[in-house]
Amino acid sequence: MKTDMVVPEMLASVVPSSDTFNPSTDSLHAAMRPIILLAQCFGMFPVCGVNKPDASYLRFTWYHPKIFYAVSIIVGTSVLTVGNIHRLVTSGVNSTKMTTFVFFVTTLITAVLFIRLAMHWPCLVLTWEKLEREFTSKHRRISKTSLATRFKIVTFVVMVLAFGEHSAAVMAGYTSALECAAYFDDTDVAGIYFISQFPQIFTKSSYSLWKGIVIETLNILSTFSWNFVDLFLILISIALADQFRQLNRRLFSIRGKAMPEWWWAEARNDYNHLATLTRRVDTYISGIVLMSFAIDLYFICMQLLFSFNPMRGSIRKIYFGFSFGFLLARTTAVSLYAASIHDESRLPAPILYSVTSSGYSNEVSRFLTQVTTDNISLTGMKFFSITRSLVLTVAGTIVTYELVLVQFNSVQQADQTNVTACEVR
Repeated sequence: MKTDMVVPEMLASVVPSSDTFNPSTDSLHAAMRPIILLAQCFGMFPVCGVNKPDASYLRFTWYHPKIFYAVSIIVGTSVLTVGNIHRLVTSGVNSTKMTTFVFFVTTLITAVLFIRLAMHWPCLVLTWEKLEREFTSKHRRISKTSLATRFKIVTFVVMVLAFGEHSAAVMAGYTSALECAAYFDDTDVAGIYFISQFPQIFTKSSYSLWKGIVIETLNILSTFSWNFVDLFLILISIALADQFRQLNRRLFSIRGKAMPEWWWAEARNDYNHLATLTRRVDTYISGIVLMSFAIDLYFICMQLLFSFNPMRGSIRKIYFGFSFGFLLARTTAVSLYAASIHDESRLPAPILYSVTSSGYSNEVSRFLTQVTTDNISLTGMKFFSITRSLVLTVAGTIVTYELVLVQFNSVQQADQTNVTACEVR
């Protein structure tokens, strides 16, 4: 009886051999190296051995200048957070004060979460590198652009947009300071800028230029932290989805062919390794995922709320439009890139459904059961899984909360009708 069973000698033509794996250029460790070094310039991700050729050199130690730098930033951010709490308690709550408070609190939590991740990063990346080494011998690289190059492109785009957004914020604040300086006939524009931007400090402490510079530096570091959270999740999602994509490419190459049972056992084992890796990654970054979605959702609601307030001047309008658009784009990118992991994990199902009767085996059945029943995705501390449907859920949540916030804001506006543009709110 004639069948289309592929014998072992034919497998070489089905899955072409790949180049030798080089951890110094082809691994996640190599791809993340410049991104982690950038983060460490801003006091985040204090893991050591990043410049080494492979993941075996990575380590975390509490007695290192990187840790002291990160902790010093945490201390500075804590001071700003305490100042915000004191301001809320003594002068009441409104949307502007609450937004500033949430911004610095989340920066503080994010710094702690990345220190926690840095503690587990060496072991995690070493496991990932071992899997990459194993997959290189089986799977053809599906993209002409290396993972490191894609990471650099995404990082460049996000950081340039983040720099533009923060620059626009500074310009808007400086414009307000110029107006207030003219209103009060004061020549110290820098002083007015710092006092108006950081009232949680300068309403209780006397102003001096060095204090303003230090606080503005902490503000820049906090802004980077906020953007880096989303960037990090995008990059990790790209890397995980890429691993699933390599396996799927291998499966699609044998579609319609009757493969031996041991081949399906090997493919299912690879899929299981990827599922295990995804869950392990999720264990360490699920808190970061939850923080990212919570803070992005909050600021989207706040930006929509502030859009109902009249804005004076073209610079403020440009800043608001750019900031809101960038926030929406970043949140959407995180959602879709993270959802691609779940999408790729489901793609083996059509191939398994199309296996011929002559090639069907217990391993195919087990593989199909795992693909169709196992929920492989990143989560927000198990509260939600990131799939494409989550985007619509988040959009519905934004609309719901916005209706409540609009009513809350109408009460505040009634109480602030006599507040001038130069008064600290």
